[in-house]
Amino acid sequence: MKFLLLRLIRLFGALWCRMRGAELAASALVHGLPRVSCKPGGRIVLEDGATLNCTLWSNPLNDGRRTVLFAGPGACIRLCQDAGISSARLIAYRGILIGRGSLIGAGSLLCDSDMHEVPLGCGAPVRSAPIVIGSNVFIGAGSTILKGVTIGDGAVIGARSVVCSDIPSGVLAAGNPAKVIRPL
Repeated sequence: MKFLLLRLIRLFGALWCRMRGAELAASALVHGLPRVSCKPGGRIVLEDGATLNCTLWSNPLNDGRRTVLFAGPGACIRLCQDAGISSARLIAYRGILIGRGSLIGAGSLLCDSDMHEVPLGCGAPVRSAPIVIGSNVFIGAGSTILKGVTIGDGAVIGARSVVCSDIPSGVLAAGNPAKVIRPL
């Protein structure tokens, strides 16, 4: 009975995402109902084995906030094979790539844009730059990844870190702003 109920929840979650414009591989898993928004020309792609944990029961760290996937005009959010996120918010005006096998912790925010001109009200163009998360990266709960950041393969980002510059492969980084602590 439990298996059947879980299968129905996953099926409904996948259908929910597809109805809102997301592209899901047959083996992508959606636990719950994420907030999905694809603007014209925007894409949200979940490859084989990619997982969205959007419910309290799917990850004990989920705090009840819905997972948010927003792809602005011409932007792409791509979760590669076996990547996963838990109650995180991914906001893309250019692009966010989550590499193969990478995990994004509960309550994290990945935003590739300043969202408004800086300083506010000056009329300057809004700055944005794509975010690239390599393969087998772990981003701890509550972390923030800002525009233009690349995180190398196998890196680990400590919980509640704010990443505003590139992080090389195979290191542990943490803090605000995040700095390399040591190689792994």
